[in-house]
Amino acid sequence: MKSIKRIALVSAISAALVTIMGGAANASMSAAPGSMYVAYEGPGFTGRTQVISTCGTTNLRYRGSYKWYGSGQAGRMHNQINARGPVHFTLPTKGNAQQKTVVGWKSIFKVC
Repeated sequence: MKSIKRIALVSAISAALVTIMGGAANASMSAAPGSMYVAYEGPGFTGRTQVISTCGTTNLRYRGSYKWYGSGQAGRMHNQINARGPVHFTLPTKGNAQQKTVVGWKSIFKVC
């Protein structure tokens, strides 16, 4: 009798965990990262990449080319590290942008 109760308890706990984990997975899937900047090491979208989807300031490791996927947040581009100095260019909140050649930007401030 104890083993039946134990099996029932383990089954109930397992079902609860599956429900909780499923809900967490759905919540994280619905929380889209928003706008995203992809910096490429080389021109023409080649070489290593740095993908930036977090809010705030990020210094660019690569400046050979870029792709921007605007999905709600703007990207303010600076020619100095740590988003210092004036905003040189603002990437759009909606719509995409790209450049196949070298860019002078050294940092991005993603507005969220």
